[in-house]
Amino acid sequence: MSTRTADEIRAERLAKLGRALSAVLAVTAYALAWLVKRSWRRLLPVYWVAAELVVAWVAGPLGVSWQTVAILALAIAATAAGWRTRSRTVRAWRAAIAVVLGGCAVATVAAGGPAAMAAHPTWTIFVPTLAGVVLGWPWWYHLRQRPPQPEPTPAPAVADVPAETDPLTAHWQHRWEHEVLPAKVCEGTTLVQAVAPRPGVVEALVRLAPGTKPGPLVKTGPDVEVALDLDEGAVGWRNTGKRAWLRVIFVEQSYIAGGVPWTGPTYANGRFELARFSDGSPGHYVLTRPNFGVLGGLIVGSMGSGKSRALGALIANLLAAGVQVAVGDPQNGQSLPAWKDVVEYHSGVEATALLARRFHAEVMRRSKLLADAGVEAFDENDPRVKALGLSTFVAVIDECQLVLIPNTPIVGVVEQAAETMRKTGCALVLATQLPQMKSLGGSVRLRDALVSGNAFVLRLSNRGSGSTILPDDFVGDPFALPAEIDGKTTAGMGYLRNSNRVGMICRVPNLDEAAVAAASFRVPVRWQVPAVDPASPIVLAGHRAPAATAKTTTTTGGSAVDRLRAAFGGGRKSTVVVEQVTPATPAEWVLACLRRGPASAQALLDRPDCPVEQSQLYALLGRLKDAKKITPPAQRGGPWTLSA
Repeated sequence: MSTRTADEIRAERLAKLGRALSAVLAVTAYALAWLVKRSWRRLLPVYWVAAELVVAWVAGPLGVSWQTVAILALAIAATAAGWRTRSRTVRAWRAAIAVVLGGCAVATVAAGGPAAMAAHPTWTIFVPTLAGVVLGWPWWYHLRQRPPQPEPTPAPAVADVPAETDPLTAHWQHRWEHEVLPAKVCEGTTLVQAVAPRPGVVEALVRLAPGTKPGPLVKTGPDVEVALDLDEGAVGWRNTGKRAWLRVIFVEQSYIAGGVPWTGPTYANGRFELARFSDGSPGHYVLTRPNFGVLGGLIVGSMGSGKSRALGALIANLLAAGVQVAVGDPQNGQSLPAWKDVVEYHSGVEATALLARRFHAEVMRRSKLLADAGVEAFDENDPRVKALGLSTFVAVIDECQLVLIPNTPIVGVVEQAAETMRKTGCALVLATQLPQMKSLGGSVRLRDALVSGNAFVLRLSNRGSGSTILPDDFVGDPFALPAEIDGKTTAGMGYLRNSNRVGMICRVPNLDEAAVAAASFRVPVRWQVPAVDPASPIVLAGHRAPAATAKTTTTTGGSAVDRLRAAFGGGRKSTVVVEQVTPATPAEWVLACLRRGPASAQALLDRPDCPVEQSQLYALLGRLKDAKKITPPAQRGGPWTLSA
């Protein structure tokens, strides 16, 4: 057994420690080299600033004079200016950054080095960093505009062979350059490739110039159609996932010109085909999304545009998916007569209004049940939802403009239900033939809540007055669709918003509503709330029910003495309680106020029970004046009075 001395053991330990330190230094050096290699292109100006700060910091402890630092800075600036590069501008830029940061290092060392940096960090640290950022901007801008590319390898010298040009691409490039761009449409774009996936349809890849935004381009579909003279076709845009590239679809021969046959329900995975795009692809209506809830929709179309056919295709697909459907028809059964005996049908304005109120109560009740069960978003496959016995429920209200009267409480009920229905498994689909905000009671919030799910806008014939019901970012021009194209009706043609092919014209399948309704499934509606009493007041969630106000009047003797006694509490007096019910509409409220005596508009607004805002009150007073029910004041700001 050999024995080792203390010196031998100490030497062995020092050798192991040396090997470990060497390994750590090697790994650190390798990591730093890898980091610099991977980041020097992006962080080169940052490295310049870091080098200047390090030199200024270590010059003091190492005893390096400012003259030595100045000589080092001059050598670096000369090297940067003389190093071979692509242009003199780059040489000047490198020399400038070396001179500026070198001057900062010399000044800091001359002022005391670390002591100066601790005493004046703004001048010694912040100013050089700011100078490095400003001088480094050309470098970063150069990388953003022209990313670095490897040097091209010289190709072997061969005879010039003309490159083969795709005839289809060349044809559409010529049309794009000579027909679209001269019309001041899609400026800043270049068509680079075109393919024909099917006869009559061409998909082209469009490249955007720097600074061109893709958002405004997707709204130029009708303008491109006019520029290319596509009378029977359509132009649609589709994103490619890259900001600088878009895909445009030209339909020269419309697939939907002769109509689309009905082949039955197509519900699958929360969506179904509601229409067929002009290039032959399906246009989906999205009912549900994973972990998102149920989506509503808005369908707009003039008389004879195929709106009832679209609602029929919608209801048939919903019933095929096992969805509970309730239909409200303010036209007393004339809007959707084929579905009277198939779904829960509410005929008439009063019955449709009660359906809207009951739908609101259903949404609030489901919200309470799902919240107590810990369900964040409705999912029929969730065991907790199944235990509650809840399933998807859709309320369809046709001709909603007959129910949603502006400045009436029913508008607030429908608005609140549409804003909160998504997570409860309920969806509301409104249909109207008037493209005005008055069709939705003037509620922009109601419009936005519905079109965030699905928006199907069929042919429109009259823009009407006031604000339009179309979304602000809607693509397409439904007002430009004529009644006929080459003798073929355009009924059922429109624009479906919920699709990645924004702006493509589509057509509803031509179905026999009576036959489809007879063959559809019967899904009974299971309400969680009882029917609404027509005499009950309309109460929004979070609001109190309007209570009847009581007015107490005191009757006393007619003489002056009796009135004096009554004022001081003396004499006999009798109390009569007269109940006054809150007026049903703002117009009735204004008339009731003016019956009590003349009042100015400001006095009406100052009342705590005023049901409208300032702009709505002035508009209401104008309508009542035009109807000759009230008399305007003699001077501005004066009292309004009832007409004789």
